[in-house]
Amino acid sequence: MFDFLEFRQLFDRLVDVLGVASDAVDAGGARVLEAERTDLSTQKELVALFGALASSTDPLAAAGGWLGDEGRSSFEGVALVRDASSGDVIWIPAEALNDPKVSAAASALFSDGGRPLVAHDAKALMRGLNDCGIDLRSLSLDTMIAAYLLDPAETKYSLEPLLDRYADARLPEDDDQAEGQLDFGGADVSVVAQRSARRALGVDALVVPLRESLESRGLLDLNADIEVPLVRVLAEMEILGVGVDEGELRRLRDSLVARCDELRALIWTDAGEEFNVNSTIKLREILFEKLELTPQKKTKTGFSTDAATLEKLLGEHPIIEHLLAYREVEKLRSTYGEGLLAEIASDGRIHATFNQTVARTGRLSSDAPNLHNIPVRSELGREFRKAFVPAKGYTLLIADYNQIELRCIAHLAEDPGLIGAFESGEDIHNATAARVFDVDPDSVTIEQRSKAKMVSYGLAYGMEAFGLAQRLSVPIGEAQQILDAYFVAFPAVHDYMDKTIAEARERGYTETLFGRRRQIPELASDNFRIRQAGERQAMNAGIQGLAADIFKVALIRLDQALDAAGSTSRLILQVHDEVICEVPPADLDAVTAIVLDAMSGAFDLRVPLEVHLSHGDSWAAAKG
Repeated sequence: MFDFLEFRQLFDRLVDVLGVASDAVDAGGARVLEAERTDLSTQKELVALFGALASSTDPLAAAGGWLGDEGRSSFEGVALVRDASSGDVIWIPAEALNDPKVSAAASALFSDGGRPLVAHDAKALMRGLNDCGIDLRSLSLDTMIAAYLLDPAETKYSLEPLLDRYADARLPEDDDQAEGQLDFGGADVSVVAQRSARRALGVDALVVPLRESLESRGLLDLNADIEVPLVRVLAEMEILGVGVDEGELRRLRDSLVARCDELRALIWTDAGEEFNVNSTIKLREILFEKLELTPQKKTKTGFSTDAATLEKLLGEHPIIEHLLAYREVEKLRSTYGEGLLAEIASDGRIHATFNQTVARTGRLSSDAPNLHNIPVRSELGREFRKAFVPAKGYTLLIADYNQIELRCIAHLAEDPGLIGAFESGEDIHNATAARVFDVDPDSVTIEQRSKAKMVSYGLAYGMEAFGLAQRLSVPIGEAQQILDAYFVAFPAVHDYMDKTIAEARERGYTETLFGRRRQIPELASDNFRIRQAGERQAMNAGIQGLAADIFKVALIRLDQALDAAGSTSRLILQVHDEVICEVPPADLDAVTAIVLDAMSGAFDLRVPLEVHLSHGDSWAAAKG
């Protein structure tokens, strides 16, 4: 029952209360995957092993071993399943893989067209093997990504729950030595090795049920053509990292610290006393008791002091403006001023992690650090882009899709007005405003264009009148009138939205043109608000999902084209609809043509896929 309700943490607490081992609480009789591990480490043994493994074309299950966080700590080695039926697993320590003849034999085994390999979170394994000089190119299935494709609504895709769900199997608990007692002198390596051997068996047990599930839902092509090839592209980006000017970052950090001090002093002057500006309780007391400002919203703990509340109080007292400015600067200081400096590796570059299994729409995300959130809206935030620089002897080439979501809407809705505007090369927001407000294109005001732009992008996220009213700071009635006018101007868009919701309600999921599915159980809810949220998700999923799929195809095409050209240029960063490459200045023209072809030809939309290109000696300089 706890598993059905997804009470993961509560189950662990229940086991503690009962005072039993969690593997004793098993009502389903799941088979236990215990490995009979053989450790091989000599050059002769390993070259012979890789030769023998190459004689089969069956998927080879593997699992890496790390001392700490997977992919973020010392890589200790890899476990390979030699015979799953008997639990026969080979453990190979990283030191042995570093031998040139061993790494060459392994690279041959895992080359293009080599033995198909399966793993869980294969990107981390690729990075570990890369450190040993092994280029893993034969990945055929990543069990984590396969599970994500089957159910993108999950928050985590750990191996153990997937075994329970798809294979009626489980892994034994680690030895006591693994529980917080790692001996970095080497005594713990056997624990890491045994854990990895068991996990490799777990991966092997998932191959057949996951492939069958992918096939039954029409997801095999999406997995094989997009998601699996993308793993290596992202792994290469993580390995390369992006260059930063540490001195520039420190200068920015110090200027933010100084600005925080100035704003804090102004806030103290406004309040008539010094206090902890970051304390919600004290701030509430200053604003609503001492200064007697008008409370806007009450929470369980008292009156709210969040950003939305403070913005409504603008003009009532100077402290509000200073507080909002302080919060913006303080966030920049802590998240980027300090955060980016802490992530600089010994090579002077930042190696972020790129995630394929986080966003439900298929969009990529990043963390450690989150480079997708580098601020661009404020002048102060844009300063951080100056600190991102190319390696010596390179320049940065930046390419981004222009209005890809709106082009996806035009394609999916087949709206003649939108398609015509894109084909003619008009300013799409100006053309939209002209139709929505029924004015000549030359007479469109800046305000009208801004409103039209907000509507267009809002539709890509399923925004309705209430959300539009908040964005435009207008009454809901006026926002509804603008939306209605938009749908009169572009009726096929409205029809597409209605059709999408109806199909999702009937099926229980949405599906992109590439076959990516997203389950939306909210559409069947008895709660009106939850149902409305489901409708917004349904409208959003097809548009965002198609844009995500096109961008992933573009990344793969670009990586393959650069590889085929034998160029030393490399793809180092992806941010939203933007890619950043390091290119030798002498190759700039040739690589620009490669990038343009790879991205503009990623998918045949009814409107052109327009790509903007620029270059410079920093991210900021390239973007202008």
